Amino acid sequence: MTAADAQERRLAVMTAWAFFGAFGVCLILSGFSEDSLLAGLSGFATMIVAFVAHVIINRIYGADFSQPQVALGLGAYVVGALCYITSVLFNPGFGETDVALGLVGFTALASAFVIYIIINYGVRGSYQMVYKLNGAERPQR
Repeated sequence: MTAADAQERRLAVMTAWAFFGAFGVCLILSGFSEDSLLAGLSGFATMIVAFVAHVIINRIYGADFSQPQVALGLGAYVVGALCYITSVLFNPGFGETDVALGLVGFTALASAFVIYIIINYGVRGSYQMVYKLNGAERPQR
């Protein structure tokens, strides 16, 4: 991939996430603040659309997710999940709709990631990839 292609890909990815991600976050926050399951789930669905757009852009340019992109995605997911758990535990105004919204939404995001891994690498390839990473971390005897 040439430098121009890399910049074009980066711009396409950033544009997709800026558009879909911004609307997704706004809808998720609206769902939590208004106790609207429909708005919140629409936000999580929009975030999944952003992820799918990223995957399509990667396919078009023949690229894969970079390590910083993976780290940012996992970090954002973990921070969001920790904020949700903290709200469930310590916010007395957190209702049943909010709990359901978070459980369904975060499960959908994790499921989209697992489905991507299975489609991209297959079940056997996914297992072998994790096994190799685990083996590299274990001390040799």
